[in-house]
Amino acid sequence: MKTYTTLDAIGDMFVIYGIVIVISMLVAAVIRGIVIVLSRQAEQEAAKAPAKPTPVARPAAIVSGVPQEHLAAIAAAVGAMMGAHRIVHIEVPDRGFGWTAEARTVHHTSHAPRASH
Repeated sequence: MKTYTTLDAIGDMFVIYGIVIVISMLVAAVIRGIVIVLSRQAEQEAAKAPAKPTPVARPAAIVSGVPQEHLAAIAAAVGAMMGAHRIVHIEVPDRGFGWTAEARTVHHTSHAPRASH
């Protein structure tokens, strides 16, 4: 009767690791295939959909303190990045960031370990 040696165990480990690697690669290939198929379907649907005219975003009212050039630049950036959107509110940041810093400090210190009793 043959005994199971350490060298046999190491050989079996390499076989098991090899099987796991092959299975992982197969799963990764299947996932990659799914992503490719779905992206092609999305491209085909986008090509079939009629092109909608993008409305020009115009500010409804003039906000005091914000130059019109800035509003136009913001509207153009939003339109370029997200498509057809409207800017609903633009506000001058007159409030400081002290309240947010204080809230972060309180939150971070709540995670600190407590002293032993």
